[in-house]
Amino acid sequence: MKTEDTKHFVCSISRITAIVIMLLCVVFTVSGCVALSFLLSSGPYEKKIPPAYDLKAQQDRKVFVWVECPRSANADFDVQDKLITAFQLYLTEKAGFNAGNIILNSSVSNKSLLLDPKKVARSQGAGYLLLVQVDKYEADFLQVREYFAGELVTRAVLFDVHSGQTLWPNQPEGKMIHIAVEMETEGRNALVSRLTSATAHCILRYLYPCEKLKFKTADERVSLQEAYEMETY
Repeated sequence: MKTEDTKHFVCSISRITAIVIMLLCVVFTVSGCVALSFLLSSGPYEKKIPPAYDLKAQQDRKVFVWVECPRSANADFDVQDKLITAFQLYLTEKAGFNAGNIILNSSVSNKSLLLDPKKVARSQGAGYLLLVQVDKYEADFLQVREYFAGELVTRAVLFDVHSGQTLWPNQPEGKMIHIAVEMETEGRNALVSRLTSATAHCILRYLYPCEKLKFKTADERVSLQEAYEMETY
């Protein structure tokens, strides 16, 4: 009788051991899959925000970047040129556009305001026109060393040159970008560079897959609605 009880006990232990081993195998398998999935998933540094219009994916046609700086904006003489340069550098060095597909209106003369940007873009063989207009510019000396403060307000629209259709944004008045620097300690040139670089980023980030962690910039001024939309991307 004792022998049979012992055999029964041993069999029970064996079955329990087998069940435990099977459960452990399942746990390790699931854990391994989860870990592998975590490792293969895009981290915060790799996640990109889908563009409002993917201009980078349309590099079979050239892009004409046209920057207008009317007198009403009260911009300094070099702001237009530096803004054009900022767009060129951002497109080629940060957004990864083909430099050969980018055309710029490098003239800082107000005579360009008398020309039709769409006609000029068409004559240059461009398929797209990115029109950027400066609405407001300020640069204020803070009376301390070389400290400056300033702001730059622009509006941007992307057109299809051949059809004349507006591709971006949905607002008929264009996408307004407001950049404000409360204090720049390295002088006026650094202030202008900071304003123009941030402006180029805040416009072009909507036209190519921009990394999520680089989408926002500290110098941008946005409404509560825009801030909410950025947080929900």
